Parts: sequence; structure tokens; C-alpha cells
Amino acid sequence: MSTLILGQLTLGQTLGQSGSLPSMLLWIVVLIVIVGIGGFVIMNLRRRMLSQDDSVSTGSSGLLDHLHQMHRSGEIDDQEFANARNAILRKVQDDMEARKNPVEVKKPSILDHVDDSDLLH
Repeated sequence: MSTLILGQLTLGQTLGQSGSLPSMLLWIVVLIVIVGIGGFVIMNLRRRMLSQDDSVSTGSSGLLDHLHQMHRSGEIDDQEFANARNAILRKVQDDMEARKNPVEVKKPSILDHVDDSDLLH
């Protein structure tokens, strides 16, 4: 029992030393600020990555605008314009279909390696 009290006294004396408690509080505040900044950075990175997923239609729109401008200025003829526009539209449609129907990944199973004939014997 006296050891427990002595242990508490030494802990209390350590915390009560001048400069120890304010120093500890300072480091706690510093750690809280670091965690807050880290969370903010992660949240912004996540937001940017998710917005890049939607950039296919935005990027394609800009590409179509550029294609129209090239066609109007005479850099490309009607056939080249139609071919390029159709290729862009096909790509956008394929990307949209892929998002609607994501490929299902089958997880490997132990039973994948068992032959049916082995089960019958």
C-alpha cells in the first residue's frame, strides 16, 4: 500500500514540477492541431480524387468544343470531324456503361480447386 502511495506521489510530483504541465498541454495542443490538419488534407485529397472520376464527361465536352473549333476554322474537314466526334461519343458511352455495370470480381475459394469427380468417390 505504501508503494502505491509513493508511486502516486512521485507521479504527482513529476506533474507538479514547474514547466512540466504547461509543456505537456502544449504538446497535446500541437498533436490535436497536427491531427486536424491531417484530416483536412485527407478530406481534400479524397474530394479531388472523387471529382476526377466525373472528369470524363467534362473533359470530353472540352474536347468536343475544341473539335468544333477546328472544324469551323477549316483545320479538319467534315469527314474527319464526324469520325473524331463519333470516337469521342463512343468512348463516353463505354465509360458510362462501365460505371453502370461494374465488373464483378470473383473471390477465389478453396472449392475452386476441387474436382467434382473427387467428391463422388
